[in-house]
Amino acid sequence: MEGYEEYKRDFMESLRADSAISGSDTEDEFLSRTLDMLSDYDEIQDPERLGFGDKRCSGNHVMRADGYCFDETDHSLVLFISDFEDVMEPSKLIMSRVDDLYWRMYYFLNEICNGKIEEYFDESDNVLKVAKMIKRRMTAGIDDPDQILKIKMFIITNKELSTDLLNRNLLETKISTSKGKKSVRSTKKIKKDTFNGKPIEINLWYPERFYEKEKSANNDPIVIDFQEDFSSPGIPCIKGNIGENLGYEAYIAIIPGKLLADIYIEHGSKVLEGNVRAFLGTGGSKSVNSGIRKTINTAPENFFTYNNGIATTAADVEVKEVNGQLYITKIVDLQIINGGQTTASLAEAVLKKTNPNLDGIFVPMKLTVIDDRETEDENGVRFYDRMVQDIAKYANSQNRVTAADLFSNDPFHIAMEKMSKKCLAPPVHNPVPTGWYYERSRKRYEQEQVKLKGDALKRFKAKFPKFQVITKEQLGMYLTTLALRPYIVAKGKNFVIKEFNAIISDEFRKNKETFNEFYFKKCVCAAIIYRTTDNYLETNKDSAKKQTGFWYKAGGYKLDIVPYSIAKIISGIPGGYVLDWNLIWQKQAVSPAFMREIEIVTKMTNDFICDSHGVIVTEYCKKEETWNTFRDTVPYTPSQQFLNELVSVGYMKEQEAAVQKEQKDTNDIKFVMQLFDCEPGYWEKLLTAGAERNALSYAEKTYLAQAAEFARKAVIPQTSSGKVPLKTMTMVKNVIEIKNKLESLGIKV
Repeated sequence: MEGYEEYKRDFMESLRADSAISGSDTEDEFLSRTLDMLSDYDEIQDPERLGFGDKRCSGNHVMRADGYCFDETDHSLVLFISDFEDVMEPSKLIMSRVDDLYWRMYYFLNEICNGKIEEYFDESDNVLKVAKMIKRRMTAGIDDPDQILKIKMFIITNKELSTDLLNRNLLETKISTSKGKKSVRSTKKIKKDTFNGKPIEINLWYPERFYEKEKSANNDPIVIDFQEDFSSPGIPCIKGNIGENLGYEAYIAIIPGKLLADIYIEHGSKVLEGNVRAFLGTGGSKSVNSGIRKTINTAPENFFTYNNGIATTAADVEVKEVNGQLYITKIVDLQIINGGQTTASLAEAVLKKTNPNLDGIFVPMKLTVIDDRETEDENGVRFYDRMVQDIAKYANSQNRVTAADLFSNDPFHIAMEKMSKKCLAPPVHNPVPTGWYYERSRKRYEQEQVKLKGDALKRFKAKFPKFQVITKEQLGMYLTTLALRPYIVAKGKNFVIKEFNAIISDEFRKNKETFNEFYFKKCVCAAIIYRTTDNYLETNKDSAKKQTGFWYKAGGYKLDIVPYSIAKIISGIPGGYVLDWNLIWQKQAVSPAFMREIEIVTKMTNDFICDSHGVIVTEYCKKEETWNTFRDTVPYTPSQQFLNELVSVGYMKEQEAAVQKEQKDTNDIKFVMQLFDCEPGYWEKLLTAGAERNALSYAEKTYLAQAAEFARKAVIPQTSSGKVPLKTMTMVKNVIEIKNKLESLGIKV
């Protein structure tokens, strides 16, 4: 595994280098980096650090948790702990060490729920605020949407697994006890599968697992063997004979509700990756989920009739015929595209024990097997992703997934990716102009490099440096901050991207011309401002390794300070003025005057949010009223030097209008070219086919006839200035819409 050994070496070397630059402890840097990676993999959502270290508690036990988060899709509490050795060849991770780390997290949770956690921390310590929130959610009532139903413990290490650990049950502890006068030693097994009645799972993340994850553009596929995993013969099904060479196979099935719930309980949100929405919860008597829950608990025999079922995909299946009935016995990479709420509601009924066996409940299931995960169209959209998007868009489910729910293939993100390839930044920090690479789907930046070798690879990296990659989640954070909504950013990337995409997709459809080169440059400027603020805190922070005396401490609330500070500065700009985006773009940096504002306001922000009135700081920052109070009541006046750099709104609008007009002309040309790109006689044939099917109105027939005439003559009207007349452009756009309409009706020529 030469690649793996190189990965381990590079990982440790870069970890030590970053630690030296930031002045942080290497283990702290390790935990920060791995948590970021796990967040990118969607294994955890918006983790929060605790960092109180090992602490003695009742019974002389040791408790510790390096952080926590919640997984709202399956109502889980996630605790994580680090096991790191700052050496190039660390020792192996053995079962006794896994046990040791597990019990530290267990005792921390036990002191929260069953002990006296307040005896071990100062009353002002944020750990007690976190503990109070965890206890409330762990003991919440059955109708509380915040109730915790499951506990996940993550052990994150730079150690490789010992061979004896590979096939061990992590939820089983073997201990030796003494019996009788002769102290006979015996072995006893302790089951660790529940805490206060809630199921526990342990996840190990170690170098080889990180390496395999980094190599793959996709998440680890779920492989379900129904007999082996759930003692089930499989799912009875019918294979659809729908044709050949379609790129997919189709099955119609009926899955027992208990089996579907068990799959979700076992794999959680991983089976919902195709369906990007989080489970909306069952609270509220008028909600769809409440209706599902009512049927589960009061009329299970009618569930099949009332429920629309689930739409799913898979990479592969194994089927077996038994007594004339076909069964799906194994599924690779099962994804629930529509019906996530149905699935989660069934799992809740089992975990909450309102209907633990789900007797008599069956769910209709449509399964599309798509084995092609590589083929891409001209926009770089995979055939698989397009199929998933279309299934989600058109499948009849309880809550229809809108186009905005499937982020990476949204036209806005595709347009941003294209602009990032052609809009190069001035050569300020580099000898040649460079691009800010817009990564609309995870690992796309690395995927592009796989195709390149030697000099071509070096040129790509020089043109698109890694530190100039912007992901769609990051862009959402940057622009939401500039829109003066830092409380949304404080809620985490998953919440941000959902809010951001819903807004931006609608705006893009209404006025594509505004999303031009100027807009892209403004996005890059937003990234520069955000990252500059973040780097200021990170490089100056006071840590155990580097005593700087700086006010910001390692483990502080940087994720909240950064958006709140930027929003505070922007809100302080007088009416009629805006930032000079051209200045930031040309310098590829904020000015010294802007930097001084960042230095002042970040300290101001930290002081404000830390006075959170007994509320957890990170929760306090998620409230809109917190931002309103900070914006309106905390005095702040920008310096005159900063104000002198601002430009008038009118001046900036003039520049935007000029670029927008240029973009509109470009878009018009693209529309017109679609008329002439078709083969000779195409528009006449389309007119004839549409008329024969009675699918065209009189106006539509007129438009198609005009298009046919222009295409035949290979000319199109122009004004004296060389522009296409508005009336003609209206015709062209209508013709393209008519073409799309007829194709959707199956009319093609």
